[in-house]
Amino acid sequence: MFTLRDTVSSLAPARAEDLGKTLYERFREEPDTLIIPVLDADDRPVGLVERNAFFLRMAAEYGRALYANRPIEVLMDNQPLVVEADVELAAFTNDSLSYRASDLLRGFIVTDGGRYLGVGTVIGLLQAASETNRRNLDALAEAKADEERARTFMTAVVESIPSMVFVKRASDQSYVLLNRAGEKILGYSREEMIGRTDEAFFDPVQAAIYHARDAEVVRSGEVKVIEEDLIPRKDGTTAILRTKKIAILDAEGRPEYLLGVSEDIAERKRAEAQIARLAHYDPLTELPNRLLFHKDLSDALARAARREDLVAVHCVDLDRFKVVNDTLGHPVGDALLKAAAERLRNCVRDGDTVARLGGDEFAVVQMGLTDLSGATRLAARIVEALEAPFDLLGHQVVIGGSVGVAVSPDDGHDCDELLKKADMALYRAKADGKGTFHFFERAMDEQLQARRALELDLRKALAEGQFELFYQPLFDLEADRVTGCEALLRWFHPERGMVSPGEFIPLAEEIGLIGALGDWVLRAACDEAARWPQHVRLAVNLSPAQFRDRRLAATVVQALAASGLAAERLELEITESVLLQDSASNMAILHDLKALGVRISMDDFGTGYSSLSYLRSFPFDKIKIDQTFVRDILDDADALAIIKAVLDLGASLGITTTAEGVESEEQLHELRRQGCGEIQGYFISRPKPAMEIAALLGVETATPRGLSDVVAFSTVKPVELASEAQRATG
Repeated sequence: MFTLRDTVSSLAPARAEDLGKTLYERFREEPDTLIIPVLDADDRPVGLVERNAFFLRMAAEYGRALYANRPIEVLMDNQPLVVEADVELAAFTNDSLSYRASDLLRGFIVTDGGRYLGVGTVIGLLQAASETNRRNLDALAEAKADEERARTFMTAVVESIPSMVFVKRASDQSYVLLNRAGEKILGYSREEMIGRTDEAFFDPVQAAIYHARDAEVVRSGEVKVIEEDLIPRKDGTTAILRTKKIAILDAEGRPEYLLGVSEDIAERKRAEAQIARLAHYDPLTELPNRLLFHKDLSDALARAARREDLVAVHCVDLDRFKVVNDTLGHPVGDALLKAAAERLRNCVRDGDTVARLGGDEFAVVQMGLTDLSGATRLAARIVEALEAPFDLLGHQVVIGGSVGVAVSPDDGHDCDELLKKADMALYRAKADGKGTFHFFERAMDEQLQARRALELDLRKALAEGQFELFYQPLFDLEADRVTGCEALLRWFHPERGMVSPGEFIPLAEEIGLIGALGDWVLRAACDEAARWPQHVRLAVNLSPAQFRDRRLAATVVQALAASGLAAERLELEITESVLLQDSASNMAILHDLKALGVRISMDDFGTGYSSLSYLRSFPFDKIKIDQTFVRDILDDADALAIIKAVLDLGASLGITTTAEGVESEEQLHELRRQGCGEIQGYFISRPKPAMEIAALLGVETATPRGLSDVVAFSTVKPVELASEAQRATG
């Protein structure tokens, strides 16, 4: 006769003084662990922790914050079902089903002389019972009464379990058993399901998924857990189940049946969603709360650090809110907070975050900034929006608002520092008379004056010949030679010295100079490239602002005709933002350019949100992998995986792939190993003036100052090329 000793599962216990976070990590790392026993110092059971009940408490960040550092003794069931190992299986199950069925479903602790031996589960009982039946088959055949009692016992066990229990035949996956809970969950009677397969109840795609899962369980012999399975019911609704499956073997050890136990987790999911909502959102305004604001701000700062963008934090305070709340009452005050929250939502762009930090204090995370002008406009918009009267519950209320602004990275790199400085700026704004905005340390005026001075210098720079083109080579790894050069604009100011393109290009776009500047770059670069060897292409970047000029294709034709450069040797590089802005019109221009015979390249691939969709809608000739991925290729498995995926994607679409930002021989070897076709970066060469590039390409010209040797650049190996670049740059 089987005892509970035959059903026990050895499982490492926990101690009552352990912290909740240790269980949280353990349940995450052990998906098949359903229960964990808790023992005292003498290895005697004092409690039991059940997986689903534990995760319901620990759901979302609120639960973890509340329970992660509390001892297990406050989280456990301190009255677990404990039974000695030598108790007979049948007697134990009958008693438990009669008196403590819920404990049986959660699991129980098995002891030997009062000390912990292991844990038991429903599946263990069912497997043990099945094994009992097999071992006693001959005896049961001779004693029909005992067989009937065993069948009745098994039926009682299965029917009394509130989770869905089903059994399929391993050979054809037809149902042979479904308990009462299964009928209730699925909406089908057992008469409808017994003898039939999933194809009779679910659509072909869904049935094929279930068939593949069941076949894998039978083939592997291992337990299969589906944490969240969406199962269509007979009435058309969907059940959310957590299902555990295992194969049942016959006397010869071959799979005979497939046993499954499914638990309805819909209520748990709803509870988790509700807890998560309460943990992250303000219930009055439905805005993100302080906790979610911190998370969004941290994410924004991390992204901005990679892209070298600015992030602005706006702290917003409602002027005279306390007066309204005190004189007109809390209902009007609450209505005012909700109305103000809606106005703030209408002030920001998609992707920015508006949060209520508490009381009448709000905050905004503004992302994707290149200078302070965008933050200035938003702060002014907020002040203007809050100045307008509010109609609230029959009262017209005028309050106004004050805004303090801090900008990363100049004002700080972390959430607390930026919030602190934005709050300081807010107090300064309120001290200046309210209804206004203020930047931290009042640097706004100085920066605006500097921007105005730079704008004036930029307007005369082109006429005075202050611009020059540098060129950076692109190296073909298969041909082992340079097959192209990218034209890069440089501004040498007579007083400022070298001005960063990141500083003057956005300004040129904003003030409308980018068209004339882009035309000059295109003509000058084509003139220079026409003197290069025929196999060396020219790459020129196009600004999104240039696509506002519908004559762009004609401008390209004129530059090619004037220089004599063949169209197939010109490669125009765009970023994803070209297609995000007036995409239909810009797509038409791209097709016009493609029809000329020039090549079109997608630059900074992988840093946007919809690059893959554009690869389907336009036949790009090249995609350039952004240098942020190449930089981490040797240390970050995710970066390497992304690069490999892009290379495979390019190969499958017949598109050339270039890796930007290659700075070491190790990076080059890894890219070559992954099948990359072309590279660009400081390891090959830094950007060089036209004369130095011409000399390095073997074009006859005067030897540039500082270059001691003229080399046949198009045939130099990468390592030699890097050395030459170092000599050429001093």
